[in-house]
Amino acid sequence: MKKRIIIETKRLILRQMELADFSEIAKMMQDTRVMYAWEYIFSDEQVREWINRMCHYYEKYGYAYWIAQDKKSGDVVGQIGLLPGEVHGVPQLEVGYILKYDYRGQGYASEGAAGCLNYAFRQLEKMSVIAEIRPENRASLAVVEKLGFSLRDKMVKIVRGKEMLHLVYALDTPLVKVVPSRSEWATQFTRLKQQVEKALGDIRFKIEHVGSTSVSGLAAKPIIDADIILLDWEQFPETVKRLEQNGWHYRGNLGIPGREAFAASMRLDFAHHLYVCREGITALDNHLKLRDYLRSHPDAAWRYSELKIRLAALYPESVLHYCAAKSDMIAELLGDAGIDPDELKKIKEVNSQEYQEVFGAPVHVIHE
Repeated sequence: MKKRIIIETKRLILRQMELADFSEIAKMMQDTRVMYAWEYIFSDEQVREWINRMCHYYEKYGYAYWIAQDKKSGDVVGQIGLLPGEVHGVPQLEVGYILKYDYRGQGYASEGAAGCLNYAFRQLEKMSVIAEIRPENRASLAVVEKLGFSLRDKMVKIVRGKEMLHLVYALDTPLVKVVPSRSEWATQFTRLKQQVEKALGDIRFKIEHVGSTSVSGLAAKPIIDADIILLDWEQFPETVKRLEQNGWHYRGNLGIPGREAFAASMRLDFAHHLYVCREGITALDNHLKLRDYLRSHPDAAWRYSELKIRLAALYPESVLHYCAAKSDMIAELLGDAGIDPDELKKIKEVNSQEYQEVFGAPVHVIHE
């Protein structure tokens, strides 16, 4: 029977495994040099159980570890795939790789993982993918950093009765997807607000739902944007500390003074951007004035919505081009909201930098 190929890259095919692959899989999972980060090697029976579990995942999820096979030689170089994961009780999609010792250091892990990421973002339409890595596994850390992952969290997992620290890295989709307005966005912001309030406690702040998901009826990328307005900037260091303790990883101001960015918390099950802002800065005014104008002018919101849908179709793989193509209409809308020309010029400058720094531009689709 022909073995099912799921993904092809320049050098590899990733195909479903079966019990006939026992000897190849055993070569990996019974090699202490390969399994050093696991601190454990598998018995023959456990290898069979592993194969059966992966086959069960194929049926249940449509993905799991796949056999990674060199196209030219036909050699099995390892296992690479996608797995159901969990971080602090929140379901996640995880990329993983286990290579035979003799095939390490040849780029197979990064090539196969890149193929899996393309599959996750394009075929499965996932918003993000994670990788859980032991701190001492330097080779795997190098792979995810090469692919553009960033550190998001840490967690201790109990593996065969032993506590093991894992670093949680994540990569968000580079694809542009705009969807019709969803009622769940308001609920998601409320959940985000409650988590922030719990994290910050007695720190004095306000929090605003901004961006397109904050305007009812407006099409948007399904990502919640929230601005924390810190009422006493001297409390900023303590704010960073408390947010990081609750899963938001501090990224710095990304070139926009007065607006500090935090990576999305893996402890919430929806995509979001979180910022801490000084009162009165241009970037914050930009967000609030555009939101308020669109909320009070449904015709303008409709025009902006139609533009976003067209641009997402035109630039599905470039956040930079998508955002840049919106800038003229944003300036027009803010001008209609009563902002004077000098202020508009400042806002356009901030927007230009924001698109390049905060939203990850220039954006490229992962290549194998």
